[in-house]
Amino acid sequence: MAYLKQTISVLLLVLVITACGIKVDLPTETTEFDPVFGAGDTSYIRISPDWDASNGYTFSSPWDIVIGTDGYVFVADQDRAAIHVITASGEEVIDDDFGNHFGALSNLTDETGAGILPHAIDQDARLNLFIADSSNRLMVWNQYLNNVGVDSMAIMVRLESPTGDSLWVVGFDSINTLQEQDWSIDSIRWSDENLDYWLAPRAFWDAGDSLEAIQVARYFIDPSNIHVTGVSSRGDQCFVADANSNAILDLQYVPMALLLTGEGDQILVYEGKIAGRAVSPGTGNGTVNDPRGMTHGKDGALFYTQWGENFSVHKVGGSTGFEYGEDDIMEIERYDRASDVSLDILGNIYVADTGHDRIQQFNPSGRFTYNIGMNRVLVDSTYRDSILVGSEYEYINRDTTFQVEVADILDGPRSVAVDANGIVYIADTRHQRVMRYRLSTELDYTTEE
Repeated sequence: MAYLKQTISVLLLVLVITACGIKVDLPTETTEFDPVFGAGDTSYIRISPDWDASNGYTFSSPWDIVIGTDGYVFVADQDRAAIHVITASGEEVIDDDFGNHFGALSNLTDETGAGILPHAIDQDARLNLFIADSSNRLMVWNQYLNNVGVDSMAIMVRLESPTGDSLWVVGFDSINTLQEQDWSIDSIRWSDENLDYWLAPRAFWDAGDSLEAIQVARYFIDPSNIHVTGVSSRGDQCFVADANSNAILDLQYVPMALLLTGEGDQILVYEGKIAGRAVSPGTGNGTVNDPRGMTHGKDGALFYTQWGENFSVHKVGGSTGFEYGEDDIMEIERYDRASDVSLDILGNIYVADTGHDRIQQFNPSGRFTYNIGMNRVLVDSTYRDSILVGSEYEYINRDTTFQVEVADILDGPRSVAVDANGIVYIADTRHQRVMRYRLSTELDYTTEE
């Protein structure tokens, strides 16, 4: 209500300043929740039904949303230690017709049996689903392996040198070194023990590991105090946002095992090793302070949001950046706890403005375009007009109406994602639901699918 009063006050001030016998065009009339737009108008409209308890969904605290490589919607449910897998049509899936098995995600536990409370998730092109639980580790679960199964794991490899010498080798570092010296793989010894390890969520990166901790400390970071709050992958790299150390860390994919799948294919599986800081602490553009959600653009740029001062949304790398004072997306007072950022296939940028209960959309250049998840309402008002009569002005009061956007639908949205069809998915966290929106057109007046 305070936000509405403030908006009205500003609009009234503008009307008083500019009114001098000039006619003010009234906005197109709308109704709450199901707006009908005038010809040529565009806006984001709500798709029914909401994914909530009344429609059979069991979200407790939806915290992060990603659109999977094959179109599934993954919803990290932080309080339930679960990740919901939902089709674009709204069907929650455990086993599908294509052989996928998502059961391990419905009750997330690590190898010790402890629950994993997902804060941030991401999926790469290899169908690795990364899971950050706000600790100093990053978990991973592979969708492809759960589809085809694991037949066995290589425990030893025999390599042959160019001169005919042979050697059995266990470690991948040694195998890689010999292959670089033109040794070739001659045979592999396989084992069928402990294969369930590869089908369950496992540690991809653990800053507490003794050897990895040494490497982490080289970057002046305390390995035991890392607090992973965001994750995004690109190629053979995975980036994690560390809210405690105010850094974004670059993890390199490193082969850790060779598996034989149930379909007879040999595939490598990976772990992460720290390769450096992608972004360092600071309060200026291109630095990081209490980072949250992350994503990558097609040009390789890293986008991330943060709760610390000064700039809530950053872009580093890629073709072009954003400039303070020029691009709307860099306005310091625009956000209240920007928690997530996502891109659509056209490069438009979506920011979960958690404290303002809305999603903001920007074009690829950082210019503001739309608010999403807000109601348009008509406000009756009166403004003072002046008319020149002879040599003096006479003042009269005129009734008018104008349209404002009110943030009365969402409550603390923590995440936003956009699928290939332009559907916007919002984790409406405090309402324990996922909402969907799509852009209307001049001929599109319905909120039904």
